[in-house]
Amino acid sequence: MNNAALDVKPPGASAFRVPLDPLPFTIGRSPENHLVLRDNRTSRNHAIIRRDGADLIVADAGSRNGIDVNGLKEQAHVLRHGDVIRFGVDDSYELTFLLETTTAMPTHANHGGLRKLRSMLEVARSIQGALSIDEVLTAVVDSALEITNCDRGFLLLASKDGLETRIAREAGRRPLTEDLGIPAKVLHKALRTRSDLLNMHFDSSLDGVDASIVKLAVRSVVCVPLIKVRAGDLSETALVGTIADSIGLLYMDSRLHHPELTANSRDLVQSLAIEASFVLENARLLDEERQKQKMDQEMRIAQTIQQDLLPAAEQYPQTGWLRAAGLSIPSRQVGGDYFDILPAGDDRFDIVMADVSGKGVSSALLASLLQGAFIMSTAEHIPPAVILDRLNRFLLTRTSGEKYATMFLASIYRDAPMRWANAGHCSPLLVRANGNVFELAATGMPVGMLEVATWKDAALRLEPGDLLVLYTDGVSEAMNAQREQYGVERLVAVLQANPSLPPAGLIDAVKADIASFTGGAAQRDDLTLLMLRYKPD
Repeated sequence: MNNAALDVKPPGASAFRVPLDPLPFTIGRSPENHLVLRDNRTSRNHAIIRRDGADLIVADAGSRNGIDVNGLKEQAHVLRHGDVIRFGVDDSYELTFLLETTTAMPTHANHGGLRKLRSMLEVARSIQGALSIDEVLTAVVDSALEITNCDRGFLLLASKDGLETRIAREAGRRPLTEDLGIPAKVLHKALRTRSDLLNMHFDSSLDGVDASIVKLAVRSVVCVPLIKVRAGDLSETALVGTIADSIGLLYMDSRLHHPELTANSRDLVQSLAIEASFVLENARLLDEERQKQKMDQEMRIAQTIQQDLLPAAEQYPQTGWLRAAGLSIPSRQVGGDYFDILPAGDDRFDIVMADVSGKGVSSALLASLLQGAFIMSTAEHIPPAVILDRLNRFLLTRTSGEKYATMFLASIYRDAPMRWANAGHCSPLLVRANGNVFELAATGMPVGMLEVATWKDAALRLEPGDLLVLYTDGVSEAMNAQREQYGVERLVAVLQANPSLPPAGLIDAVKADIASFTGGAAQRDDLTLLMLRYKPD
Protein backbone atom coordinates (compact mmCIF):
# COMPACT_ATOMS: atom_id res chain seq x y z
CA MET A 1 0.00 0.00 0.00
CA ASN A 2 1.04 3.62 -0.40
CA ASN A 3 2.61 5.23 2.71
CA ALA A 4 3.68 8.83 3.12
CA ALA A 5 7.17 9.71 4.36
CA LEU A 6 9.67 12.53 4.49
CA ASP A 7 13.26 12.40 3.33
CA VAL A 8 15.00 14.67 5.87
CA LYS A 9 18.29 16.39 4.97
CA PRO A 10 19.69 18.19 8.05
CA PRO A 11 22.35 20.89 7.59
CA GLY A 12 25.82 19.33 7.69
CA ALA A 13 24.57 15.77 8.26
CA SER A 14 23.39 12.76 6.26
CA ALA A 15 19.78 12.40 5.15
CA PHE A 16 17.31 10.04 6.79
CA ARG A 17 13.69 9.03 6.25
CA VAL A 18 10.77 9.31 8.66
CA PRO A 19 7.22 8.00 8.11
CA LEU A 20 4.35 10.49 8.42
CA ASP A 21 2.85 8.70 11.37
CA PRO A 22 0.91 9.71 13.41
CA LEU A 23 -1.16 12.44 11.83
CA PRO A 24 -1.31 15.32 12.40
CA PHE A 25 2.51 15.29 12.23
CA THR A 26 4.24 18.22 13.95
CA ILE A 27 7.61 19.73 12.99
CA GLY A 28 9.73 22.21 14.94
CA ARG A 29 12.56 22.88 17.36
CA SER A 30 10.65 21.75 20.46
CA PRO A 31 11.46 18.18 21.57
CA GLU A 32 7.72 17.47 21.78
CA ASN A 33 7.43 17.52 17.97
CA HIS A 34 7.34 14.34 15.88
CA LEU A 35 10.25 15.69 13.82
CA VAL A 36 12.67 17.78 15.85
CA LEU A 37 14.69 20.39 13.94
CA ARG A 38 18.06 21.03 15.61
CA ASP A 39 18.43 24.54 14.23
CA ASN A 40 17.92 27.56 16.46
CA ARG A 41 16.68 29.63 13.53
CA THR A 42 13.53 27.53 13.26
CA SER A 43 10.56 28.02 15.57
CA ARG A 44 9.67 25.72 18.42
CA ASN A 45 6.43 24.79 16.61
CA HIS A 46 7.15 25.54 12.95
CA ALA A 47 4.89 23.43 10.72
CA ILE A 48 2.23 20.72 10.79
CA ILE A 49 1.17 18.06 8.26
CA ARG A 50 -2.45 16.98 8.53
CA ARG A 51 -4.92 14.93 6.51
CA ASP A 52 -7.74 16.58 4.59
CA GLY A 53 -9.84 13.85 2.99
CA ALA A 54 -7.52 11.97 0.64
CA ASP A 55 -4.91 14.73 0.69
CA LEU A 56 -2.06 15.59 3.03
CA ILE A 57 -1.55 19.30 3.69
CA VAL A 58 1.52 21.02 5.12
CA ALA A 59 0.74 24.27 6.93
CA ASP A 60 2.67 26.98 8.77
CA ALA A 61 2.11 26.62 12.54
CA GLY A 62 2.64 30.32 13.26
CA SER A 63 6.40 30.21 12.82
CA ARG A 64 8.80 33.15 12.80
CA ASN A 65 10.16 32.62 9.26
CA GLY A 66 7.32 30.70 7.59
CA ILE A 67 7.61 27.72 5.23
CA ASP A 68 8.59 27.40 1.56
CA VAL A 69 7.26 24.63 -0.69
CA ASN A 70 9.15 24.15 -3.95
CA GLY A 71 10.71 27.60 -3.50
CA LEU A 72 7.44 29.49 -2.86
CA LYS A 73 6.26 30.94 0.45
CA GLU A 74 3.11 29.11 1.54
CA GLN A 75 0.67 29.23 4.43
CA ALA A 76 -0.77 25.82 3.44
CA HIS A 77 -0.06 23.48 0.55
CA VAL A 78 -1.50 20.15 -0.68
CA LEU A 79 1.47 17.81 -0.86
CA ARG A 80 2.42 15.88 -3.97
CA HIS A 81 5.18 13.30 -4.37
CA GLY A 82 8.57 15.06 -4.62
CA ASP A 83 7.50 18.38 -3.03
CA VAL A 84 10.41 20.04 -1.19
CA ILE A 85 9.69 21.84 2.11
CA ARG A 86 12.06 24.41 3.62
CA PHE A 87 11.79 26.64 6.69
CA GLY A 88 12.35 30.21 5.59
CA VAL A 89 16.13 30.38 6.11
CA ASP A 90 19.12 29.36 4.02
CA ASP A 91 21.13 26.19 4.69
CA SER A 92 18.57 24.73 7.08
CA TYR A 93 16.59 21.50 6.97
CA GLU A 94 15.18 20.32 3.65
CA LEU A 95 12.25 17.85 3.63
CA THR A 96 11.17 15.92 0.52
CA PHE A 97 7.65 14.51 0.58
CA LEU A 98 7.41 10.91 -0.70
CA LEU A 99 4.60 8.49 -1.40
CA GLU A 100 6.34 5.13 -1.17
CA THR A 101 5.23 1.50 -1.55
CA THR A 102 6.22 -0.69 1.41
CA THR A 103 6.25 -4.43 1.77
CA ALA A 104 6.26 -6.57 4.87
CA MET A 105 9.75 -7.13 6.25
CA PRO A 106 11.01 -10.63 6.98
CA THR A 107 10.77 -11.80 10.56
CA HIS A 108 14.52 -11.73 11.16
CA ALA A 109 14.62 -8.08 10.00
CA ASN A 110 11.89 -7.23 12.49
CA HIS A 111 13.98 -8.83 15.23
CA GLY A 112 17.03 -6.80 14.13
CA GLY A 113 14.98 -3.61 14.11
CA LEU A 114 13.71 -4.31 17.63
CA ARG A 115 17.26 -4.95 18.83
CA LYS A 116 18.43 -1.64 17.38
CA LEU A 117 15.44 0.16 18.87
CA ARG A 118 16.28 -1.33 22.26
CA SER A 119 19.85 -0.04 21.91
CA MET A 120 18.65 3.49 21.22
CA LEU A 121 16.26 3.31 24.18
CA GLU A 122 19.17 2.28 26.41
CA VAL A 123 20.97 5.48 25.46
CA ALA A 124 17.86 7.56 26.04
CA ARG A 125 17.37 5.90 29.45
CA SER A 126 20.97 6.67 30.40
CA ILE A 127 20.58 10.32 29.46
CA GLN A 128 17.23 10.71 31.20
CA GLY A 129 18.54 8.91 34.28
CA ALA A 130 21.15 11.66 34.85
CA LEU A 131 23.99 9.13 35.09
CA SER A 132 27.64 10.11 34.93
CA ILE A 133 29.10 11.28 31.63
CA ASP A 134 31.12 8.06 31.23
CA GLU A 135 28.04 5.91 31.84
CA VAL A 136 26.14 7.73 29.10
CA LEU A 137 29.09 7.47 26.71
CA THR A 138 29.41 3.77 27.56
CA ALA A 139 25.75 3.28 26.63
CA VAL A 140 26.45 5.05 23.32
CA VAL A 141 29.35 2.71 22.47
CA ASP A 142 27.40 -0.41 23.52
CA SER A 143 24.46 0.62 21.35
CA ALA A 144 26.72 1.36 18.39
CA LEU A 145 28.24 -2.12 18.67
CA GLU A 146 24.80 -3.76 18.62
CA ILE A 147 23.65 -1.71 15.65
CA THR A 148 26.79 -2.41 13.57
CA ASN A 149 27.38 -6.02 14.74
CA CYS A 150 31.00 -5.08 15.45
CA ASP A 151 33.30 -6.72 18.03
CA ARG A 152 35.02 -3.72 19.59
CA GLY A 153 34.03 -0.11 20.17
CA PHE A 154 36.03 2.95 21.23
CA LEU A 155 35.10 6.52 21.91
CA LEU A 156 38.20 8.64 21.35
CA LEU A 157 38.62 12.33 22.07
CA ALA A 158 41.01 14.73 20.38
CA SER A 159 43.81 16.18 22.51
CA LYS A 160 47.00 18.10 21.87
CA ASP A 161 48.83 14.74 21.63
CA GLY A 162 46.42 13.18 19.15
CA LEU A 163 43.49 10.93 20.07
CA GLU A 164 42.95 9.53 23.55
CA THR A 165 40.62 6.66 24.45
CA ARG A 166 37.77 7.69 26.75
CA ILE A 167 35.60 4.53 26.48
CA ALA A 168 36.60 1.01 25.34
CA ARG A 169 33.96 -1.75 25.06
CA GLU A 170 33.46 -5.12 23.40
CA ALA A 171 30.31 -6.81 22.11
CA GLY A 172 28.03 -8.08 24.82
CA ARG A 173 28.19 -4.83 26.86
CA ARG A 174 31.51 -5.75 28.47
CA PRO A 175 34.52 -3.54 29.25
CA LEU A 176 37.53 -3.92 26.98
CA THR A 177 41.03 -4.00 28.45
CA GLU A 178 43.08 -4.23 25.25
CA ASP A 179 44.40 -1.19 23.41
CA LEU A 180 42.93 0.01 20.16
CA GLY A 181 46.02 -1.02 18.17
CA ILE A 182 45.02 0.94 15.06
CA PRO A 183 47.60 3.48 13.81
CA ALA A 184 46.75 7.12 14.39
CA LYS A 185 47.11 7.87 10.66
CA VAL A 186 44.14 5.64 9.87
CA LEU A 187 41.96 7.39 12.42
CA HIS A 188 43.18 10.85 11.47
CA LYS A 189 42.08 10.04 7.96
CA ALA A 190 38.51 9.84 9.19
CA LEU A 191 38.84 13.17 10.95
CA ARG A 192 40.40 14.81 7.90
CA THR A 193 37.77 13.55 5.50
CA ARG A 194 34.99 14.62 7.90
CA SER A 195 32.73 11.96 6.43
CA ASP A 196 29.49 11.60 8.31
CA LEU A 197 30.12 7.86 8.36
CA LEU A 198 33.33 6.19 7.19
CA ASN A 199 32.88 2.48 6.50
CA MET A 200 36.17 0.70 5.66
CA HIS A 201 37.04 -2.92 4.86
CA PHE A 202 40.51 -4.48 5.22
CA ASP A 203 41.76 -7.64 3.54
CA SER A 204 45.15 -8.89 4.70
CA SER A 205 45.86 -10.20 1.21
CA LEU A 206 45.81 -6.68 -0.24
CA ASP A 207 48.98 -4.68 -0.71
CA GLY A 208 49.46 -1.61 1.43
CA VAL A 209 47.39 -2.75 4.41
CA ASP A 210 49.10 -1.70 7.64
CA ALA A 211 50.84 -4.55 9.48
CA SER A 212 49.16 -3.62 12.76
CA ILE A 213 45.74 -4.07 11.20
CA VAL A 214 46.79 -7.42 9.72
CA LYS A 215 47.98 -8.52 13.15
CA LEU A 216 44.64 -7.63 14.69
CA ALA A 217 42.84 -9.44 11.86
CA VAL A 218 40.48 -6.48 11.52
CA ARG A 219 38.28 -6.75 8.45
CA SER A 220 35.67 -3.99 8.91
CA VAL A 221 35.82 -0.55 10.52
CA VAL A 222 32.99 1.89 11.15
CA CYS A 223 34.20 5.35 12.11
CA VAL A 224 31.98 8.36 12.91
CA PRO A 225 33.46 11.77 13.72
CA LEU A 226 32.20 13.49 16.85
CA ILE A 227 31.58 17.14 16.17
CA LYS A 228 31.35 20.27 18.25
CA VAL A 229 27.95 21.66 19.05
CA ARG A 230 27.22 25.29 19.76
CA ALA A 231 24.68 25.86 22.48
CA GLY A 232 22.74 29.07 22.97
CA ASP A 233 20.17 28.33 25.63
CA LEU A 234 18.74 24.95 26.59
CA SER A 235 16.25 25.02 23.71
CA GLU A 236 18.54 26.37 20.99
CA THR A 237 21.45 24.22 19.89
CA ALA A 238 23.07 23.91 16.49
CA LEU A 239 25.73 21.68 14.97
CA VAL A 240 29.07 23.11 13.92
CA GLY A 241 30.46 21.53 10.79
CA THR A 242 34.02 22.44 9.87
CA ILE A 243 37.12 20.25 9.89
CA ALA A 244 38.55 22.13 12.86
CA ASP A 245 35.41 21.37 14.86
CA SER A 246 35.89 17.59 15.09
CA ILE A 247 36.41 16.64 18.72
CA GLY A 248 36.92 12.89 18.39
CA LEU A 249 35.68 9.63 16.93
CA LEU A 250 33.18 6.90 17.60
CA TYR A 251 35.12 3.88 16.30
CA MET A 252 33.97 0.25 15.88
CA ASP A 253 35.71 -2.67 14.20
CA SER A 254 35.13 -6.37 13.54
CA ARG A 255 37.15 -9.43 12.64
CA LEU A 256 34.37 -10.44 10.28
CA HIS A 257 33.73 -8.95 6.87
CA HIS A 258 30.35 -7.24 7.11
CA PRO A 259 28.41 -5.86 4.18
CA GLU A 260 27.78 -2.13 3.97
CA LEU A 261 25.56 -0.81 6.75
CA THR A 262 21.91 -0.36 5.84
CA ALA A 263 20.58 3.17 5.56
CA ASN A 264 18.69 2.81 8.85
CA SER A 265 21.78 1.50 10.65
CA ARG A 266 23.88 4.35 9.31
CA ASP A 267 21.32 6.87 10.52
CA LEU A 268 21.19 5.26 13.97
CA VAL A 269 24.98 5.30 14.32
CA GLN A 270 25.05 8.91 13.17
CA SER A 271 22.40 9.75 15.76
CA LEU A 272 24.47 8.07 18.46
CA ALA A 273 27.50 10.14 17.46
CA ILE A 274 25.44 13.32 17.64
CA GLU A 275 24.11 12.36 21.09
CA ALA A 276 27.66 11.69 22.28
CA SER A 277 28.67 15.11 20.92
CA PHE A 278 25.85 16.77 22.87
CA VAL A 279 26.78 14.89 26.04
CA LEU A 280 30.41 15.99 25.72
CA GLU A 281 29.41 19.58 25.00
CA ASN A 282 27.13 19.64 28.04
CA ALA A 283 29.96 18.27 30.15
CA ARG A 284 32.28 20.97 28.80
CA LEU A 285 29.74 23.71 29.52
CA LEU A 286 29.20 22.34 33.03
CA ASP A 287 32.94 22.34 33.66
CA GLU A 288 33.22 25.89 32.30
CA GLU A 289 30.38 26.99 34.57
CA ARG A 290 32.05 25.45 37.60
CA GLN A 291 35.34 27.13 36.70
CA LYS A 292 33.54 30.43 36.21
CA GLN A 293 31.82 30.11 39.58
CA LYS A 294 35.16 29.37 41.21
CA MET A 295 36.76 32.35 39.49
CA ASP A 296 33.85 34.59 40.45
CA GLN A 297 34.18 33.49 44.07
CA GLU A 298 37.92 34.21 44.04
CA MET A 299 37.31 37.60 42.42
CA ARG A 300 34.73 38.46 45.08
CA ILE A 301 37.30 37.61 47.74
CA ALA A 302 39.90 39.76 45.95
CA GLN A 303 37.38 42.60 45.70
CA THR A 304 36.68 42.40 49.44
CA ILE A 305 40.40 42.42 50.24
CA GLN A 306 41.05 45.39 47.97
CA GLN A 307 38.17 47.38 49.46
CA ASP A 308 39.46 46.57 52.94
CA LEU A 309 42.83 48.08 52.00
CA LEU A 310 41.15 51.44 51.40
CA PRO A 311 40.42 53.67 54.40
CA ALA A 312 37.24 52.69 56.21
CA ALA A 313 34.63 55.39 56.88
CA GLU A 314 35.67 55.70 60.52
CA GLN A 315 39.34 56.11 59.55
CA TYR A 316 38.81 59.40 57.73
CA PRO A 317 39.41 62.44 59.95
CA GLN A 318 35.93 63.79 60.68
CA THR A 319 36.82 66.53 63.16
CA GLY A 320 39.82 68.72 63.80
CA TRP A 321 41.93 70.77 61.41
CA LEU A 322 41.66 68.37 58.42
CA ARG A 323 38.52 66.52 57.41
CA ALA A 324 38.25 63.98 54.60
CA ALA A 325 36.05 61.50 52.69
CA GLY A 326 36.79 59.14 49.83
CA LEU A 327 35.20 56.81 47.28
CA SER A 328 36.52 54.17 44.86
CA ILE A 329 34.33 52.22 42.42
CA PRO A 330 36.18 49.71 40.19
CA SER A 331 34.93 49.29 36.61
CA ARG A 332 35.47 45.54 37.10
CA GLN A 333 35.39 43.47 40.27
CA VAL A 334 38.88 44.71 41.14
CA GLY A 335 40.65 47.80 39.89
CA GLY A 336 43.97 49.58 39.64
CA ASP A 337 43.09 52.75 41.59
CA TYR A 338 44.38 53.29 45.12
CA PHE A 339 44.29 56.13 47.64
CA ASP A 340 45.10 56.53 51.31
CA ILE A 341 45.35 59.12 54.06
CA LEU A 342 47.72 58.44 56.96
CA PRO A 343 48.16 60.51 60.13
CA ALA A 344 51.78 61.28 61.01
CA GLY A 345 51.39 62.78 64.48
CA ASP A 346 48.97 65.54 65.49
CA ASP A 347 50.11 68.13 62.96
CA ARG A 348 50.56 66.18 59.71
CA PHE A 349 48.73 63.90 57.27
CA ASP A 350 50.29 62.06 54.33
CA ILE A 351 48.00 61.44 51.36
CA VAL A 352 48.39 59.49 48.13
CA MET A 353 46.32 58.69 45.05
CA ALA A 354 47.53 56.29 42.34
CA ASP A 355 46.15 54.94 39.07
CA VAL A 356 47.94 51.84 37.74
CA SER A 357 47.86 51.32 33.96
CA GLY A 358 45.58 48.58 32.68
CA LYS A 359 42.61 46.87 34.27
CA GLY A 360 41.77 43.82 36.32
CA VAL A 361 43.75 41.59 38.64
CA SER A 362 47.29 42.53 37.54
CA SER A 363 46.65 46.22 38.10
CA ALA A 364 44.97 45.53 41.44
CA LEU A 365 47.96 43.51 42.64
CA LEU A 366 50.37 46.26 41.63
CA ALA A 367 48.22 48.88 43.38
CA SER A 368 48.47 46.82 46.57
CA LEU A 369 52.28 46.68 46.21
CA LEU A 370 52.39 50.47 45.80
CA GLN A 371 50.33 50.84 48.95
CA GLY A 372 52.85 48.84 50.96
CA ALA A 373 55.78 50.76 49.51
CA PHE A 374 54.06 54.10 50.23
CA ILE A 375 53.32 53.21 53.86
CA MET A 376 56.92 52.18 54.46
CA SER A 377 58.28 55.36 52.86
CA THR A 378 55.99 57.79 54.70
CA ALA A 379 56.90 56.18 58.02
CA GLU A 380 60.42 57.55 57.44
CA HIS A 381 59.11 61.12 56.77
CA ILE A 382 60.68 61.17 53.29
CA PRO A 383 59.82 64.05 50.89
CA PRO A 384 57.27 63.21 48.15
CA ALA A 385 59.76 63.48 45.26
CA VAL A 386 62.13 61.02 46.96
CA ILE A 387 59.24 58.59 47.53
CA LEU A 388 58.36 58.77 43.83
CA ASP A 389 61.97 58.05 42.89
CA ARG A 390 61.94 54.95 45.12
CA LEU A 391 58.60 53.78 43.72
CA ASN A 392 59.87 54.29 40.17
CA ARG A 393 62.86 52.02 40.76
CA PHE A 394 60.63 49.53 42.57
CA LEU A 395 58.21 49.29 39.61
CA LEU A 396 60.96 49.05 37.01
CA THR A 397 62.53 46.18 38.96
CA ARG A 398 59.23 44.30 39.23
CA THR A 399 57.62 44.98 35.83
CA SER A 400 60.51 45.93 33.47
CA GLY A 401 58.57 48.94 32.24
CA GLU A 402 55.46 46.96 31.25
CA LYS A 403 53.36 48.60 33.98
CA TYR A 404 53.35 52.19 35.16
CA ALA A 405 51.30 54.32 37.53
CA THR A 406 50.31 57.96 37.82
CA MET A 407 50.55 59.20 41.43
CA PHE A 408 49.94 62.28 43.55
CA LEU A 409 51.68 62.51 46.93
CA ALA A 410 51.34 65.23 49.54
CA SER A 411 52.19 65.96 53.16
CA ILE A 412 49.64 68.36 54.67
CA TYR A 413 50.69 70.26 57.81
CA ARG A 414 48.56 72.14 60.32
CA ASP A 415 50.78 75.24 60.40
CA ALA A 416 53.20 74.84 57.47
CA PRO A 417 52.90 74.79 53.66
CA MET A 418 51.73 71.55 52.03
CA ARG A 419 54.56 69.73 50.21
CA TRP A 420 53.45 67.74 47.16
CA ALA A 421 54.58 66.07 43.95
CA ASN A 422 52.53 64.92 40.96
CA ALA A 423 53.77 61.99 38.84
CA GLY A 424 51.64 62.48 35.73
CA HIS A 425 48.37 62.16 37.66
CA CYS A 426 45.12 64.03 36.94
CA SER A 427 45.75 67.53 38.31
CA PRO A 428 44.12 67.76 41.77
CA LEU A 429 41.82 70.74 42.29
CA LEU A 430 42.34 73.29 45.03
CA VAL A 431 39.06 75.14 45.62
CA ARG A 432 39.65 78.23 47.72
CA ALA A 433 37.09 79.45 50.21
CA ASN A 434 36.28 82.32 47.84
CA GLY A 435 35.44 79.87 45.02
CA ASN A 436 38.62 80.27 42.99
CA VAL A 437 39.96 77.00 41.58
CA PHE A 438 43.61 76.05 40.96
CA GLU A 439 45.06 72.89 39.43
CA LEU A 440 48.14 71.17 40.88
CA ALA A 441 49.86 70.21 37.61
CA ALA A 442 52.33 67.37 37.10
CA THR A 443 55.88 67.82 38.44
CA GLY A 444 57.19 64.73 36.65
CA MET A 445 56.22 61.74 34.52
CA PRO A 446 54.41 58.58 35.74
CA VAL A 447 56.48 56.13 37.81
CA GLY A 448 57.62 52.83 36.31
CA MET A 449 58.37 54.09 32.79
CA LEU A 450 61.98 55.30 32.68
CA GLU A 451 65.01 54.96 34.97
CA VAL A 452 66.14 58.53 34.25
CA ALA A 453 62.83 60.10 35.29
CA THR A 454 62.97 62.79 38.01
CA TRP A 455 60.40 64.62 40.11
CA LYS A 456 60.27 67.91 41.96
CA ASP A 457 58.53 68.82 45.18
CA ALA A 458 56.24 71.85 45.26
CA ALA A 459 54.97 73.82 48.24
CA LEU A 460 51.60 75.48 48.78
CA ARG A 461 50.12 77.13 51.87
CA LEU A 462 46.53 76.15 52.49
CA GLU A 463 44.05 78.73 53.74
CA PRO A 464 41.13 78.10 56.12
CA GLY A 465 38.17 76.57 54.26
CA ASP A 466 40.24 75.35 51.31
CA LEU A 467 39.06 72.14 49.65
CA LEU A 468 41.59 69.76 48.05
CA VAL A 469 40.02 67.35 45.52
CA LEU A 470 41.95 64.31 44.21
CA TYR A 471 40.44 62.17 41.44
CA THR A 472 41.35 59.65 38.74
CA ASP A 473 40.48 59.84 35.06
CA GLY A 474 37.53 57.52 35.69
CA VAL A 475 35.81 60.69 36.98
CA SER A 476 36.74 63.19 34.27
CA GLU A 477 36.40 60.62 31.45
CA ALA A 478 33.11 59.04 32.57
CA MET A 479 30.97 58.70 29.44
CA ASN A 480 27.28 58.87 28.65
CA ALA A 481 25.49 56.96 25.91
CA GLN A 482 26.47 59.65 23.37
CA ARG A 483 30.14 59.02 24.26
CA GLU A 484 30.50 62.50 25.76
CA GLN A 485 32.92 62.84 28.69
CA TYR A 486 31.93 64.18 32.07
CA GLY A 487 34.94 66.53 32.15
CA VAL A 488 36.66 68.59 34.82
CA GLU A 489 34.33 71.55 34.21
CA ARG A 490 31.29 69.62 35.43
CA LEU A 491 33.22 68.45 38.48
CA VAL A 492 34.20 72.05 39.33
CA ALA A 493 30.59 73.20 38.84
CA VAL A 494 29.33 70.68 41.42
CA LEU A 495 32.04 71.74 43.91
CA GLN A 496 31.32 75.46 43.50
CA ALA A 497 27.56 74.89 43.75
CA ASN A 498 27.91 73.23 47.17
CA PRO A 499 30.52 75.28 49.11
CA SER A 500 29.09 74.49 52.55
CA LEU A 501 28.87 70.70 52.19
CA PRO A 502 31.33 68.58 54.19
CA PRO A 503 33.66 66.23 52.25
CA ALA A 504 31.28 63.24 52.55
CA GLY A 505 28.38 65.34 51.25
CA LEU A 506 30.46 66.55 48.32
CA ILE A 507 31.42 62.95 47.49
CA ASP A 508 27.71 62.06 47.35
CA ALA A 509 26.90 65.12 45.22
CA VAL A 510 29.61 64.36 42.65
CA LYS A 511 28.67 60.67 42.56
CA ALA A 512 25.00 61.55 41.93
CA ASP A 513 25.92 64.08 39.22
CA ILE A 514 28.12 61.53 37.40
CA ALA A 515 25.34 58.93 37.61
CA SER A 516 22.85 61.43 36.18
CA PHE A 517 25.25 62.35 33.37
CA THR A 518 26.15 58.78 32.37
CA GLY A 519 22.58 57.50 32.68
CA GLY A 520 23.77 54.12 33.96
CA ALA A 521 26.08 53.46 30.98
CA ALA A 522 28.85 50.93 31.71
CA GLN A 523 32.19 52.64 32.40
CA ARG A 524 35.61 51.61 31.11
CA ASP A 525 37.69 52.92 34.01
CA ASP A 526 37.73 52.91 37.80
CA LEU A 527 36.17 55.94 39.51
CA THR A 528 38.05 57.29 42.55
CA LEU A 529 37.63 60.48 44.59
CA LEU A 530 39.27 61.89 47.73
CA MET A 531 38.21 65.23 49.24
CA LEU A 532 39.96 67.06 52.08
CA ARG A 533 38.81 70.26 53.84
CA TYR A 534 41.44 72.35 55.66
CA LYS A 535 39.94 73.89 58.82
CA PRO A 536 42.67 74.95 61.26
CA ASP A 537 41.73 76.10 64.77
